[in-house]
Amino acid sequence: MQIENVGRWLLTDEGFEKGFIRIQGEEVMEVCLGSPPRGSTRALVIPTFVNAHVHTGDSVAYPAPKGTVQELVAPPNGYKHRILASSSRVDKIRAIRLTLELMSETGTGDFVDFREEGVEGVRTLRESLSPESPRPRIMGRPTTAKPSESELKELLEGCDGIGMSAISDWPVDLLESLSKRARSVGKMFALHVSESLREDIDRVLALRPDFVVHMTKATEEDVRACADRGVPIVVCPRSNEFYGSRPDIPMMLFSGATLAVGTDNCMISQPDMFQEMRAAYRMFAASKALGPSEVVKLATIGGRKVLKAKRNILTEYGEKGDLVVVRSGRGDPALELVTTAGPGMIDMVVRGGKVRRSRTCRK
Repeated sequence: MQIENVGRWLLTDEGFEKGFIRIQGEEVMEVCLGSPPRGSTRALVIPTFVNAHVHTGDSVAYPAPKGTVQELVAPPNGYKHRILASSSRVDKIRAIRLTLELMSETGTGDFVDFREEGVEGVRTLRESLSPESPRPRIMGRPTTAKPSESELKELLEGCDGIGMSAISDWPVDLLESLSKRARSVGKMFALHVSESLREDIDRVLALRPDFVVHMTKATEEDVRACADRGVPIVVCPRSNEFYGSRPDIPMMLFSGATLAVGTDNCMISQPDMFQEMRAAYRMFAASKALGPSEVVKLATIGGRKVLKAKRNILTEYGEKGDLVVVRSGRGDPALELVTTAGPGMIDMVVRGGKVRRSRTCRK
């Protein structure tokens, strides 16, 4: 069977390097660094995206009206919570499945979902999954501030971790208990922090979160405290922009924080990581404070750090690897990805070393 050489550039931990992959049939056989041979397709090869923070359940509430964070997403009576409560399970599953299909088609390999509605919310998402869906990390949460012991036990058994809203939304003793219980069974604990107003970072870090989300109202000292404690920060540029703010990504990187990117509420932003990268880059393009390579790493390598993947990124290209092949590759590969590339330029998506050509990505 003929071997196909694919790509001109590969994303590595150090940035883009000249390289290509060899494909035989529908399987990746080898990753090669160095100048590609004649005939290698003109393309960029990157690991699949990690959407490090998304609310897929919000898909049923699309499109959202304009409003503040409190009006739209704050529990228990924000807009999205009212829609979730009034929507049928069938409608929720239908909406989530469309969202999962979009993520798969746009190159997302893993996603971290903050799922509301307790045990039922976790079950709804799991029922929505198919073999072609990106790999989920389901971050559940209890339905009330005083959950029963049986609810907490069932919730932790069914999810991959606990994902809470702001620290001010919940009793501190509940948050402390959830964090401790999650750690005791080897699962993650995370929460939204300083999204609409600054919150006490010492109180947050005392909960020992695996990562935090947003930090748009945080100070440089707050960010440095996260960096010193090894707590990654997930930023959501389009969602923050919708609410009239933005994450100070250059400051966060300068402070030494580990950063990743998420698309946040599906009622506001489609979970398309190309769009999220473009938004992050454009926020700082005029000041040149954030380079295109840094943005691409946030969407790929940064997310893997949130998921605690410790292997070198090059192993993503191997026999069992997950990657996206994006057509073109004529100029600066990172700049191309954050300015002009998009889902329509995906030639193939590789899952577990198995190739799905663009014409069959929907199957």
